[in-house]
Amino acid sequence: MDLSAVRPVAYFTWNAQSFAERWARRGGAALLALVRPFLYATDRVFATRALHTLLRGVTRDRLDLLGEEYFHYVLKPQLKAEGLRKLKEWMAANGQVVLVSQGLDHVMRPLAEFLGVERLVANHLEFRDGLATGRLLDPVIRPRGGLALLTSRGADGRVSRERLTRDLGLEARPEALQAAILSAKRPAPQSHRPLVLLDPAKKVERLSVRETLAGKQILLVGVTGFISKVWLTSLLSDLPEIGKIYLLIRRQKTASAQRRLEKIVEESPAFDPMYQRYGADLARFLGERIEVVEGDVSQAGLGLAPETQARLQGTLDLVVNSAGLVDFNPDLRDALAINVAGVANVIEFVRGSDHCGLLHLSTCYVVGARDGRVSEELRADYTPAHLGDFDAEREWESLEELVRRAEERSESAEVTAALRRQTLGRRAQNGKLPGTEIENLIRRNRARWLRNRLTRAGTRRARHLGWPNTYTFTKSLAESLIARRAADVPVAVVRPSIVETSTAQPG
Repeated sequence: MDLSAVRPVAYFTWNAQSFAERWARRGGAALLALVRPFLYATDRVFATRALHTLLRGVTRDRLDLLGEEYFHYVLKPQLKAEGLRKLKEWMAANGQVVLVSQGLDHVMRPLAEFLGVERLVANHLEFRDGLATGRLLDPVIRPRGGLALLTSRGADGRVSRERLTRDLGLEARPEALQAAILSAKRPAPQSHRPLVLLDPAKKVERLSVRETLAGKQILLVGVTGFISKVWLTSLLSDLPEIGKIYLLIRRQKTASAQRRLEKIVEESPAFDPMYQRYGADLARFLGERIEVVEGDVSQAGLGLAPETQARLQGTLDLVVNSAGLVDFNPDLRDALAINVAGVANVIEFVRGSDHCGLLHLSTCYVVGARDGRVSEELRADYTPAHLGDFDAEREWESLEELVRRAEERSESAEVTAALRRQTLGRRAQNGKLPGTEIENLIRRNRARWLRNRLTRAGTRRARHLGWPNTYTFTKSLAESLIARRAADVPVAVVRPSIVETSTAQPG
């Protein structure tokens, strides 16, 4: 098995997070490859240190992840079944061993875990604020000399403590070898920014979700969506101390807001555990904990009746906005109405409240087409293309104007004539059609023409600015509105990634 230090470092550099970083590190590796033989011949410790400077600025979690990958895809296939068997037999008869390698601990820990080895001696980097400085900590495990294969004893790789001390150049400090033996378990992550309290009388209260939400009045917007249904059932099941939960639901043509909730409870698997717990008493339980308010997030004041709006703004502690159109490339009108205007309406509602905060559900893909590590910041007027003159408010106005012009064009004589020719041409084989049917077909084709045009326009604009689709584009515009308009409001923005099925909860 090849346990050299060069190949893992090359693997790490090739898998850098951004294109520019990848080639910068690969360029450094190529340059180092030219001088490494001279460095190795002069000072093996210095050659090892120089090699690992290529990893400066890489995060600890990134190195752990790549180390796991390198073990599974590169080292593990090289392991010999016979050698593994003999090692296990020896450990069963004689006890634990110490795994020694010049490789980084990020690579050797997965190997040690696979072998059942509890301790190892390996190189390890210095980290500051979770980023590698590129400096190896002492003692540096240097490569063996050029004649090591000829002079080493023991085909099974065993080496005495005295010989290992000599091979590592630690004769003057034999105690350093004991200090170099590390646990094969990955260390627990540490907080890199400790909280410092200069006032000795001040204490940090324990953070408890249960205690924080006890007795609170919450308005949930977008409850018909997947995440909101799950979140609602979690609140009802796990936080009995919570106050009232208000659900903003839009009336449909054939169903009231109350009936839509009843249908969700009847059909959604998220409510199955509650059915099992409460049975026929579920309706009473939900009636005590939930109040449905009829409204529409795309309307000013959330489409609430004036008296309902005043009541909620005086009592609510938190608005959770999970409303959103999640189609990747929808009709631009729908995306703007829900993902942008809806957020603006929620912000104005919260700003008019007595003491209410806002929890907004966004997506991590608002970052758009970006390479590398992305910080969790809420920035106004952000674009992946880094346009300095981009203004989210002006962009929203421009998109609304684009929609207005497209609607006007769809009613123009030119488009109407083209739609009429298209309709008559497709229906010619059916003979002469009644005038009312022709007009109905033209109306449907006009709606289709407008929808397709606005869908393409939204996608085109999103990609021009660096987003892959209209969904991420409009969700990012919403974040810019929050950063601008809700600066004086308690706000938290949550950016989940892909939503998958659960293994345990919700059951």
